[in-house]
Amino acid sequence: MIEYYANVAEIVGVILVVVTLAFLTLEIRHNTRALRATTIQAVMQSEMALSNFLAEHADTWEKVLTGEPLEAGAEMRKAIIIFNVFMIDTENRYHQFLTGFLDAQSWESRKSTVPEMVRLPVFPAWRQSPGGRSHAGDFLAFIDGIEANTEDR
Repeated sequence: MIEYYANVAEIVGVILVVVTLAFLTLEIRHNTRALRATTIQAVMQSEMALSNFLAEHADTWEKVLTGEPLEAGAEMRKAIIIFNVFMIDTENRYHQFLTGFLDAQSWESRKSTVPEMVRLPVFPAWRQSPGGRSHAGDFLAFIDGIEANTEDR
């Protein structure tokens, strides 16, 4: 009789483990979706903050984007800093995408701008600056790879 109850308890235990695993699977999926939604929201907020920052420095940013010569000294340093802020935002998206928290569309929209950014005259100055050297190695390798591909064309 004891063996019967032991077998029943074992079966109940197995069923409870399966139910628990199913519940945990559903919770993990729900949390993953919620985390991705939060990441997308954060990217949108970051994009708005970046847009505001670039608008505040529109005179210098316009020169950066058009390749208009920058005055040596303060204007060049300001341009490098502004460019670095853009690259910090790009690196954030790059790592969010690599870790699976950012959807491909959000990453691809930014990634598509990188080749034109590395062709800008300010890029070599930024790349040699402390800001241009302070990014994560994998991101810098990604940027350098894009730069090498744009030079080949």
